[in-house]
Amino acid sequence: MGIFDQMKMASDMLKNMSPEERAKLLEEAKQSRGMLEDAVKKILEEEIKKRGLVTKDEVLRMIEKAKE
Repeated sequence: MGIFDQMKMASDMLKNMSPEERAKLLEEAKQSRGMLEDAVKKILEEEIKKRGLVTKDEVLRMIEKAKE
């Protein structure tokens, strides 16, 4: 199924929903997005530690410390 087919299907689905159902669907989407963001952040932090990489914040702290 292509992206345009998915968009049309979603549009049709939303047309048939009540405002309460739309609000509930939006809230569920926000929760799912939050969980996905948390999972990605956790994986990213693990990879940074595993590979011994430095973060942007660490680099900025090093630069500020070097200026002193």
